[in-house]
Amino acid sequence: MKDTKRYAKASGRRRSGTRRARRQRQLICIFACLILCSLAGYLGFRHIAKTEKPVVILPTPTPSIAVRKMDAASVEAALPYGLYTESYTSSLSEDDLWMEDFVDTRTPTNVKGIYLTAEVLNKKFDDVAALLDESEINTVIFDIKNDKGYLTVKMDSPLLKEKGETLLFMSNLPALIAKLKAHNIYCIARIVCFRDNFTPVKTPEFGVHMKSGGLMKDKEGFYWLNPFNKDLWEFLTEIGREAAKAGFDEINFDYCRFSTDSKVKDADFGSELTAENKEAAITGFVKYACEQLKPLGVYVSVDVFGVVLSSANDASAVGQNYAEMSKYLDYICPMVYPSHYGKGYYNLDIPDKHPYELIYNAMLDSKKSLASNKAKGRCADVRPWLQAFTATWVSGHINYGAKELKDQIRATYDAGYTGWLLWNAAPNSVYSAFREAFEPEGQ
Repeated sequence: MKDTKRYAKASGRRRSGTRRARRQRQLICIFACLILCSLAGYLGFRHIAKTEKPVVILPTPTPSIAVRKMDAASVEAALPYGLYTESYTSSLSEDDLWMEDFVDTRTPTNVKGIYLTAEVLNKKFDDVAALLDESEINTVIFDIKNDKGYLTVKMDSPLLKEKGETLLFMSNLPALIAKLKAHNIYCIARIVCFRDNFTPVKTPEFGVHMKSGGLMKDKEGFYWLNPFNKDLWEFLTEIGREAAKAGFDEINFDYCRFSTDSKVKDADFGSELTAENKEAAITGFVKYACEQLKPLGVYVSVDVFGVVLSSANDASAVGQNYAEMSKYLDYICPMVYPSHYGKGYYNLDIPDKHPYELIYNAMLDSKKSLASNKAKGRCADVRPWLQAFTATWVSGHINYGAKELKDQIRATYDAGYTGWLLWNAAPNSVYSAFREAFEPEGQ
Protein backbone atom coordinates (compact mmCIF):
# COMPACT_ATOMS: atom_id res chain seq x y z
CA MET A 1 0.00 0.00 0.00
CA LYS A 2 2.72 2.36 0.84
CA ASP A 3 4.43 1.79 -2.58
CA THR A 4 1.18 2.42 -4.38
CA LYS A 5 0.70 5.75 -2.66
CA ARG A 6 4.20 6.84 -3.41
CA TYR A 7 3.65 5.99 -7.07
CA ALA A 8 0.46 7.92 -7.10
CA LYS A 9 2.10 10.96 -5.60
CA ALA A 10 5.02 10.75 -8.00
CA SER A 11 2.68 10.33 -10.95
CA GLY A 12 0.69 13.36 -9.80
CA ARG A 13 3.80 15.49 -9.67
CA ARG A 14 4.73 14.50 -13.19
CA ARG A 15 1.34 15.41 -14.57
CA SER A 16 1.49 18.80 -12.86
CA GLY A 17 4.92 19.64 -14.25
CA THR A 18 3.84 18.74 -17.80
CA ARG A 19 0.89 21.19 -17.64
CA ARG A 20 3.13 24.05 -16.44
CA ALA A 21 5.62 23.47 -19.23
CA ARG A 22 2.85 23.51 -21.81
CA ARG A 23 1.63 26.90 -20.56
CA GLN A 24 5.15 28.31 -20.77
CA ARG A 25 5.54 27.10 -24.33
CA GLN A 26 2.16 28.69 -25.28
CA LEU A 27 3.12 32.07 -23.80
CA ILE A 28 6.44 32.01 -25.64
CA CYS A 29 4.64 31.31 -28.93
CA ILE A 30 2.19 34.17 -28.35
CA PHE A 31 4.95 36.68 -27.61
CA ALA A 32 6.88 35.49 -30.65
CA CYS A 33 3.82 35.95 -32.89
CA LEU A 34 3.25 39.48 -31.56
CA ILE A 35 6.85 40.43 -32.22
CA LEU A 36 6.72 39.01 -35.75
CA CYS A 37 3.42 40.80 -36.55
CA SER A 38 4.77 44.12 -35.28
CA LEU A 39 7.93 43.72 -37.31
CA ALA A 40 5.95 42.84 -40.46
CA GLY A 41 3.67 45.85 -39.98
CA TYR A 42 6.61 48.20 -39.52
CA LEU A 43 8.38 46.91 -42.65
CA GLY A 44 5.15 47.19 -44.65
CA PHE A 45 4.54 50.77 -43.52
CA ARG A 46 8.10 51.77 -44.51
CA HIS A 47 7.59 50.24 -47.92
CA ILE A 48 4.36 52.15 -48.48
CA ALA A 49 5.88 55.39 -47.24
CA LYS A 50 8.71 55.05 -49.76
CA THR A 51 6.54 54.15 -52.79
CA GLU A 52 3.44 56.39 -52.33
CA LYS A 53 3.06 60.20 -52.34
CA PRO A 54 2.04 61.68 -49.01
CA VAL A 55 -1.70 62.38 -48.62
CA VAL A 56 -2.61 65.80 -47.20
CA ILE A 57 -6.06 66.04 -45.54
CA LEU A 58 -7.51 69.54 -45.86
CA PRO A 59 -10.25 70.92 -43.61
CA THR A 60 -13.75 70.98 -45.13
CA PRO A 61 -14.37 74.55 -46.40
CA THR A 62 -17.27 76.55 -44.91
CA PRO A 63 -19.76 77.54 -47.67
CA SER A 64 -19.58 81.26 -48.43
CA ILE A 65 -22.97 83.01 -48.52
CA ALA A 66 -23.25 86.59 -49.74
CA VAL A 67 -25.26 88.45 -47.11
CA ARG A 68 -26.97 91.75 -47.75
CA LYS A 69 -25.77 94.30 -45.21
CA MET A 70 -28.58 95.10 -42.78
CA ASP A 71 -28.66 97.18 -39.62
CA ALA A 72 -29.79 95.73 -36.31
CA ALA A 73 -33.36 96.96 -36.66
CA SER A 74 -33.65 95.41 -40.11
CA VAL A 75 -32.24 92.11 -38.92
CA GLU A 76 -34.83 91.98 -36.16
CA ALA A 77 -37.60 92.95 -38.55
CA ALA A 78 -36.61 90.20 -40.99
CA LEU A 79 -37.22 87.46 -38.45
CA PRO A 80 -38.34 84.71 -38.67
CA TYR A 81 -37.23 84.66 -42.29
CA GLY A 82 -33.61 85.61 -41.57
CA LEU A 83 -31.19 87.56 -43.70
CA TYR A 84 -31.30 87.88 -47.46
CA THR A 85 -28.98 85.53 -49.35
CA GLU A 86 -27.94 85.98 -52.96
CA SER A 87 -30.35 83.35 -54.22
CA TYR A 88 -33.23 84.83 -52.23
CA THR A 89 -32.38 88.41 -53.20
CA SER A 90 -32.48 87.55 -56.90
CA SER A 91 -36.10 86.48 -56.53
CA LEU A 92 -37.22 89.56 -54.59
CA SER A 93 -39.35 92.19 -56.25
CA GLU A 94 -38.63 95.90 -56.15
CA ASP A 95 -41.36 96.26 -53.57
CA ASP A 96 -39.74 93.65 -51.30
CA LEU A 97 -36.60 95.78 -51.20
CA TRP A 98 -38.49 99.05 -50.70
CA MET A 99 -36.42 101.64 -48.79
CA GLU A 100 -33.92 98.92 -47.77
CA ASP A 101 -31.14 101.51 -47.48
CA PHE A 102 -33.15 103.81 -45.19
CA VAL A 103 -31.37 104.25 -41.86
CA ASP A 104 -34.02 105.05 -39.27
CA THR A 105 -32.76 107.47 -36.62
CA ARG A 106 -36.22 108.52 -35.41
CA THR A 107 -37.37 107.95 -31.83
CA PRO A 108 -40.89 106.52 -31.55
CA THR A 109 -43.49 107.83 -29.11
CA ASN A 110 -46.39 105.87 -27.66
CA VAL A 111 -49.02 108.41 -28.68
CA LYS A 112 -51.96 109.33 -26.48
CA GLY A 113 -53.26 112.34 -28.31
CA ILE A 114 -56.04 114.79 -29.02
CA TYR A 115 -57.13 116.67 -32.12
CA LEU A 116 -57.44 120.42 -31.61
CA THR A 117 -58.72 123.09 -33.95
CA ALA A 118 -56.68 126.17 -34.79
CA GLU A 119 -59.22 128.28 -32.89
CA VAL A 120 -58.59 126.38 -29.65
CA LEU A 121 -54.83 126.55 -30.06
CA ASN A 122 -54.99 130.28 -30.69
CA LYS A 123 -57.58 131.29 -28.11
CA LYS A 124 -57.30 128.71 -25.34
CA PHE A 125 -53.68 127.69 -25.25
CA ASP A 126 -53.45 128.11 -21.47
CA ASP A 127 -56.35 125.68 -21.02
CA VAL A 128 -54.71 123.29 -23.46
CA ALA A 129 -51.40 123.54 -21.59
CA ALA A 130 -53.15 122.74 -18.30
CA LEU A 131 -54.76 119.67 -19.85
CA LEU A 132 -51.41 118.47 -21.23
CA ASP A 133 -49.60 119.00 -17.94
CA GLU A 134 -52.26 117.38 -15.77
CA SER A 135 -53.10 114.29 -17.84
CA GLU A 136 -51.44 111.45 -19.72
CA ILE A 137 -52.04 113.26 -23.03
CA ASN A 138 -48.65 113.59 -24.75
CA THR A 139 -49.66 114.45 -28.33
CA VAL A 140 -51.52 117.19 -30.19
CA ILE A 141 -52.67 116.90 -33.79
CA PHE A 142 -53.87 119.97 -35.70
CA ASP A 143 -54.53 121.05 -39.29
CA ILE A 144 -51.94 122.26 -41.74
CA LYS A 145 -54.39 121.68 -44.61
CA ASN A 146 -57.90 121.65 -43.24
CA ASP A 147 -61.19 120.00 -44.15
CA LYS A 148 -62.10 122.75 -46.59
CA GLY A 149 -58.74 122.62 -48.36
CA TYR A 150 -57.06 125.73 -47.00
CA LEU A 151 -53.42 125.76 -46.00
CA THR A 152 -53.65 127.12 -42.46
CA VAL A 153 -50.09 128.48 -42.12
CA LYS A 154 -47.76 130.48 -44.31
CA MET A 155 -45.43 128.29 -46.35
CA ASP A 156 -42.48 129.37 -48.46
CA SER A 157 -42.75 126.64 -51.08
CA PRO A 158 -43.23 128.07 -54.61
CA LEU A 159 -45.29 124.98 -55.53
CA LEU A 160 -47.73 125.52 -52.68
CA LYS A 161 -48.01 129.23 -53.36
CA GLU A 162 -48.80 128.55 -56.99
CA LYS A 163 -51.20 125.62 -56.62
CA GLY A 164 -52.73 125.96 -53.14
CA GLU A 165 -54.92 128.36 -51.26
CA THR A 166 -53.88 129.80 -47.88
CA LEU A 167 -56.15 131.09 -45.14
CA LEU A 168 -53.94 132.04 -42.22
CA PHE A 169 -55.09 130.45 -38.96
CA MET A 170 -51.70 130.32 -37.23
CA SER A 171 -49.44 133.29 -37.87
CA ASN A 172 -46.34 131.91 -36.14
CA LEU A 173 -46.20 128.14 -36.48
CA PRO A 174 -42.60 127.65 -35.23
CA ALA A 175 -43.44 129.59 -32.06
CA LEU A 176 -46.57 127.48 -31.49
CA ILE A 177 -44.64 124.25 -31.92
CA ALA A 178 -41.95 125.54 -29.56
CA LYS A 179 -44.62 126.22 -26.92
CA LEU A 180 -45.98 122.69 -27.30
CA LYS A 181 -42.49 121.19 -27.15
CA ALA A 182 -41.91 123.08 -23.91
CA HIS A 183 -44.65 120.86 -22.48
CA ASN A 184 -42.96 117.72 -23.95
CA ILE A 185 -45.69 117.35 -26.57
CA TYR A 186 -45.38 115.23 -29.71
CA CYS A 187 -46.76 117.29 -32.63
CA ILE A 188 -48.68 115.83 -35.58
CA ALA A 189 -49.55 117.82 -38.73
CA ARG A 190 -52.93 116.82 -40.19
CA ILE A 191 -53.21 117.17 -43.97
CA VAL A 192 -56.63 116.63 -45.53
CA CYS A 193 -55.87 115.06 -48.91
CA PHE A 194 -58.55 114.53 -51.53
CA ARG A 195 -61.62 116.38 -50.27
CA ASP A 196 -60.94 120.04 -51.01
CA ASN A 197 -63.13 123.02 -51.84
CA PHE A 198 -60.44 125.48 -52.87
CA THR A 199 -57.42 123.82 -54.48
CA PRO A 200 -59.34 122.46 -57.51
CA VAL A 201 -60.84 125.91 -58.11
CA LYS A 202 -57.39 127.47 -58.20
CA THR A 203 -55.75 124.46 -59.90
CA PRO A 204 -58.46 122.71 -61.98
CA GLU A 205 -56.12 120.00 -63.25
CA PHE A 206 -55.98 118.60 -59.71
CA GLY A 207 -59.77 118.25 -59.48
CA VAL A 208 -62.24 115.52 -60.38
CA HIS A 209 -64.27 116.60 -63.42
CA MET A 210 -67.66 115.48 -64.60
CA LYS A 211 -67.84 113.84 -68.01
CA SER A 212 -70.32 116.53 -68.92
CA GLY A 213 -67.89 119.26 -67.85
CA GLY A 214 -67.11 121.17 -64.66
CA LEU A 215 -65.81 120.04 -61.30
CA MET A 216 -67.59 117.25 -59.44
CA LYS A 217 -69.29 118.39 -56.25
CA ASP A 218 -70.68 115.81 -53.80
CA LYS A 219 -74.05 115.99 -52.03
CA GLU A 220 -72.44 117.79 -49.06
CA GLY A 221 -71.15 120.51 -51.37
CA PHE A 222 -67.48 119.49 -51.48
CA TYR A 223 -65.16 119.24 -54.44
CA TRP A 224 -62.67 116.38 -54.65
CA LEU A 225 -59.11 116.05 -55.92
CA ASN A 226 -58.08 113.26 -58.28
CA PRO A 227 -55.98 110.54 -56.56
CA PHE A 228 -54.72 109.32 -59.94
CA ASN A 229 -52.88 112.61 -60.55
CA LYS A 230 -49.21 112.17 -59.59
CA ASP A 231 -48.58 115.93 -59.75
CA LEU A 232 -51.15 116.16 -56.97
CA TRP A 233 -49.20 113.51 -55.01
CA GLU A 234 -46.20 115.83 -55.13
CA PHE A 235 -48.31 118.83 -54.06
CA LEU A 236 -49.62 117.01 -50.98
CA THR A 237 -46.19 115.62 -50.15
CA GLU A 238 -44.71 119.12 -50.40
CA ILE A 239 -47.08 120.22 -47.63
CA GLY A 240 -45.61 117.41 -45.54
CA ARG A 241 -42.08 118.59 -46.29
CA GLU A 242 -42.94 122.11 -45.14
CA ALA A 243 -44.51 120.72 -41.97
CA ALA A 244 -41.35 118.70 -41.30
CA LYS A 245 -39.26 121.86 -41.67
CA ALA A 246 -41.51 123.63 -39.18
CA GLY A 247 -40.72 121.05 -36.52
CA PHE A 248 -43.59 118.55 -36.59
CA ASP A 249 -42.80 115.01 -35.45
CA GLU A 250 -45.34 113.28 -37.69
CA ILE A 251 -47.33 113.91 -40.87
CA ASN A 252 -50.88 112.57 -40.84
CA PHE A 253 -52.92 112.26 -44.05
CA ASP A 254 -56.71 112.28 -43.69
CA TYR A 255 -59.40 111.83 -46.37
CA CYS A 256 -56.85 109.69 -48.16
CA ARG A 257 -59.53 108.04 -50.26
CA PHE A 258 -61.96 108.30 -53.15
CA SER A 259 -65.34 109.93 -52.80
CA THR A 260 -68.27 107.51 -52.46
CA ASP A 261 -70.80 110.06 -53.73
CA SER A 262 -73.24 108.83 -56.37
CA LYS A 263 -71.85 111.36 -58.87
CA VAL A 264 -68.58 109.44 -59.04
CA LYS A 265 -69.99 107.12 -61.70
CA ASP A 266 -70.45 110.09 -64.03
CA ALA A 267 -67.03 111.62 -63.32
CA ASP A 268 -63.91 111.47 -65.46
CA PHE A 269 -60.86 110.40 -63.45
CA GLY A 270 -58.68 109.77 -66.49
CA SER A 271 -58.43 106.10 -65.47
CA GLU A 272 -60.94 103.30 -65.23
CA LEU A 273 -62.53 103.39 -61.80
CA THR A 274 -62.06 99.74 -60.83
CA ALA A 275 -61.47 98.58 -57.27
CA GLU A 276 -57.93 97.54 -58.19
CA ASN A 277 -57.14 100.92 -59.77
CA LYS A 278 -58.52 102.86 -56.82
CA GLU A 279 -56.52 100.84 -54.31
CA ALA A 280 -53.40 101.18 -56.47
CA ALA A 281 -53.81 104.97 -56.59
CA ILE A 282 -54.29 105.42 -52.84
CA THR A 283 -51.56 102.94 -51.90
CA GLY A 284 -49.29 104.47 -54.55
CA PHE A 285 -49.65 107.91 -53.03
CA VAL A 286 -49.00 106.54 -49.52
CA LYS A 287 -45.86 104.77 -50.70
CA TYR A 288 -44.59 107.89 -52.49
CA ALA A 289 -45.24 110.15 -49.50
CA CYS A 290 -43.43 107.77 -47.16
CA GLU A 291 -40.42 107.60 -49.48
CA GLN A 292 -40.19 111.37 -49.50
CA LEU A 293 -40.97 112.18 -45.88
CA LYS A 294 -39.42 109.46 -43.72
CA PRO A 295 -35.84 110.51 -44.60
CA LEU A 296 -36.69 113.99 -43.25
CA GLY A 297 -36.98 112.52 -39.76
CA VAL A 298 -40.77 112.58 -39.45
CA TYR A 299 -43.17 109.68 -39.05
CA VAL A 300 -46.00 109.17 -41.55
CA SER A 301 -49.55 108.07 -40.74
CA VAL A 302 -52.86 107.77 -42.59
CA ASP A 303 -56.45 107.75 -41.30
CA VAL A 304 -58.80 105.09 -42.68
CA PHE A 305 -62.46 104.22 -42.28
CA GLY A 306 -63.02 101.74 -39.45
CA VAL A 307 -65.23 99.51 -41.60
CA VAL A 308 -62.40 98.72 -44.05
CA LEU A 309 -60.96 96.44 -41.36
CA SER A 310 -63.83 94.01 -41.83
CA SER A 311 -65.52 94.86 -45.14
CA ALA A 312 -63.80 94.27 -48.48
CA ASN A 313 -66.65 96.04 -50.27
CA ASP A 314 -66.19 99.23 -48.28
CA ALA A 315 -62.42 99.04 -48.74
CA SER A 316 -62.85 98.76 -52.51
CA ALA A 317 -65.33 101.62 -52.62
CA VAL A 318 -62.91 104.11 -51.06
CA GLY A 319 -59.67 102.56 -52.31
CA GLN A 320 -58.26 101.90 -48.83
CA ASN A 321 -56.50 98.55 -48.73
CA TYR A 322 -55.64 98.32 -45.04
CA ALA A 323 -52.97 95.63 -45.30
CA GLU A 324 -51.25 97.09 -48.38
CA MET A 325 -51.07 100.61 -46.96
CA SER A 326 -49.68 99.21 -43.73
CA LYS A 327 -46.62 97.86 -45.55
CA TYR A 328 -45.31 101.40 -46.04
CA LEU A 329 -46.67 103.54 -43.22
CA ASP A 330 -45.26 104.05 -39.75
CA TYR A 331 -48.76 104.28 -38.27
CA ILE A 332 -52.22 103.52 -39.59
CA CYS A 333 -55.17 105.09 -37.77
CA PRO A 334 -58.59 103.45 -38.18
CA MET A 335 -61.48 105.73 -37.26
CA VAL A 336 -63.43 103.25 -35.19
CA TYR A 337 -66.01 105.64 -33.76
CA PRO A 338 -68.93 103.50 -32.49
CA SER A 339 -71.39 106.06 -33.88
CA HIS A 340 -70.15 105.39 -37.42
CA TYR A 341 -71.29 101.75 -37.51
CA GLY A 342 -74.75 100.66 -38.56
CA LYS A 343 -77.25 98.76 -36.45
CA GLY A 344 -76.33 95.12 -36.01
CA TYR A 345 -72.62 95.54 -36.72
CA TYR A 346 -70.72 92.97 -34.63
CA ASN A 347 -74.19 91.81 -33.50
CA LEU A 348 -74.65 95.03 -31.52
CA ASP A 349 -78.14 96.48 -31.66
CA ILE A 350 -76.88 100.09 -31.66
CA PRO A 351 -73.05 100.13 -31.77
CA ASP A 352 -72.95 103.66 -30.36
CA LYS A 353 -74.36 102.25 -27.10
CA HIS A 354 -71.57 99.65 -26.79
CA PRO A 355 -68.25 101.49 -26.99
CA TYR A 356 -66.15 98.73 -25.42
CA GLU A 357 -67.53 95.90 -27.51
CA LEU A 358 -67.33 97.87 -30.76
CA ILE A 359 -63.71 98.99 -30.29
CA TYR A 360 -62.55 95.58 -29.05
CA ASN A 361 -64.02 93.71 -32.02
CA ALA A 362 -62.72 96.28 -34.52
CA MET A 363 -59.22 96.05 -33.08
CA LEU A 364 -59.31 92.24 -33.30
CA ASP A 365 -60.23 92.63 -36.98
CA SER A 366 -57.22 94.90 -37.36
CA LYS A 367 -54.93 92.23 -35.93
CA LYS A 368 -56.34 89.61 -38.30
CA SER A 369 -55.91 91.89 -41.31
CA LEU A 370 -52.28 92.66 -40.50
CA ALA A 371 -51.14 89.24 -39.24
CA SER A 372 -49.24 88.41 -42.43
CA ASN A 373 -47.48 91.79 -42.55
CA LYS A 374 -46.58 91.46 -38.89
CA ALA A 375 -45.06 88.03 -39.43
CA LYS A 376 -42.92 89.39 -42.27
CA GLY A 377 -41.67 92.26 -40.13
CA ARG A 378 -43.02 95.08 -42.26
CA CYS A 379 -46.16 96.52 -40.76
CA ALA A 380 -47.39 99.87 -39.51
CA ASP A 381 -48.27 100.25 -35.86
CA VAL A 382 -52.00 100.68 -35.31
CA ARG A 383 -53.27 103.73 -33.47
CA PRO A 384 -57.09 104.05 -33.48
CA TRP A 385 -59.13 107.23 -33.45
CA LEU A 386 -61.61 107.04 -30.55
CA GLN A 387 -64.91 108.87 -30.11
CA ALA A 388 -64.77 111.86 -27.76
CA PHE A 389 -68.11 113.39 -28.80
CA THR A 390 -71.80 112.60 -28.56
CA ALA A 391 -73.39 111.54 -31.85
CA THR A 392 -76.72 113.29 -31.47
CA TRP A 393 -77.70 112.36 -35.03
CA VAL A 394 -77.69 108.61 -34.27
CA SER A 395 -81.07 107.18 -33.34
CA GLY A 396 -80.74 105.57 -29.91
CA HIS A 397 -77.39 107.20 -29.18
CA ILE A 398 -75.98 107.70 -25.69
CA ASN A 399 -74.15 110.68 -24.24
CA TYR A 400 -70.39 110.23 -24.32
CA GLY A 401 -68.33 111.24 -21.31
CA ALA A 402 -65.40 109.93 -19.31
CA LYS A 403 -66.88 106.45 -18.76
CA GLU A 404 -67.55 105.84 -22.46
CA LEU A 405 -64.08 107.05 -23.36
CA LYS A 406 -62.51 104.87 -20.67
CA ASP A 407 -64.36 101.90 -22.14
CA GLN A 408 -62.88 102.60 -25.58
CA ILE A 409 -59.36 103.03 -24.24
CA ARG A 410 -59.63 99.83 -22.19
CA ALA A 411 -60.87 97.93 -25.26
CA THR A 412 -57.87 99.21 -27.23
CA TYR A 413 -55.48 97.95 -24.56
CA ASP A 414 -57.31 94.63 -24.16
CA ALA A 415 -56.95 94.02 -27.90
CA GLY A 416 -53.19 94.50 -27.62
CA TYR A 417 -52.67 98.10 -28.78
CA THR A 418 -51.19 100.89 -26.70
CA GLY A 419 -51.68 104.22 -28.54
CA TRP A 420 -54.78 106.24 -29.44
CA LEU A 421 -56.06 109.58 -30.70
CA LEU A 422 -59.24 111.35 -29.62
CA TRP A 423 -61.52 113.22 -32.02
CA ASN A 424 -63.64 116.18 -31.04
CA ALA A 425 -63.84 118.95 -33.64
CA ALA A 426 -65.94 121.38 -31.60
CA PRO A 427 -64.42 124.88 -32.02
CA ASN A 428 -64.02 125.42 -28.26
CA SER A 429 -63.35 121.87 -27.11
CA VAL A 430 -60.53 121.21 -24.67
CA TYR A 431 -62.01 117.79 -23.74
CA SER A 432 -63.17 118.98 -20.33
CA ALA A 433 -66.00 116.41 -20.26
CA PHE A 434 -63.48 113.58 -20.72
CA ARG A 435 -60.68 114.65 -18.36
CA GLU A 436 -61.30 111.85 -15.87
CA ALA A 437 -60.69 109.26 -18.60
CA PHE A 438 -57.06 110.21 -19.14
CA GLU A 439 -55.93 111.48 -15.76
CA PRO A 440 -52.82 109.66 -14.51
CA GLU A 441 -53.54 106.67 -12.27
CA GLY A 442 -53.76 107.54 -8.62
CA GLN A 443 -55.35 110.96 -9.11
